[in-house]
Amino acid sequence: MSKKYEEIDWGSIQHKVEDMLGNHFWSDLNHILPKRFPNVDLYETDKEGIIVVEVPGLQSTNDIQIKLDANILTVEGNVPYAYEASKQKLKLNERHTGVFSRTVKLPFHYTDEPVRAKYKNGLLEIRLNKIENDQTIAIQFEDD
Repeated sequence: MSKKYEEIDWGSIQHKVEDMLGNHFWSDLNHILPKRFPNVDLYETDKEGIIVVEVPGLQSTNDIQIKLDANILTVEGNVPYAYEASKQKLKLNERHTGVFSRTVKLPFHYTDEPVRAKYKNGLLEIRLNKIENDQTIAIQFEDD
């Protein structure tokens, strides 16, 4: 019987592939496949949805923009290139610099209250207040 998606130990698979194909496999693969940037975590509490976006290297609010359209959150920006050497001279280049855009479908509905966002230690944390879905709806009966 096949495992459910949540039960797959992806970390274990990565180590097994590395053991079989060598330490340079992931590095070589990064040059072939497009990078998915920035990395995003999303979780919920009873009252909030929290999105954490990994974007190290931002220097000001001009470097990033957050957009909400229905239940779609888009984070766009530009990570400045910070090295003295040109990109062509880098012997290993895994960190993302330059323009980026990441779109996430939110698995919850949120209120019209202001969205809160803060940036610290390379992490952008976005907090949205959730709409409470549990509602009791009164039914009014009318006489004919």
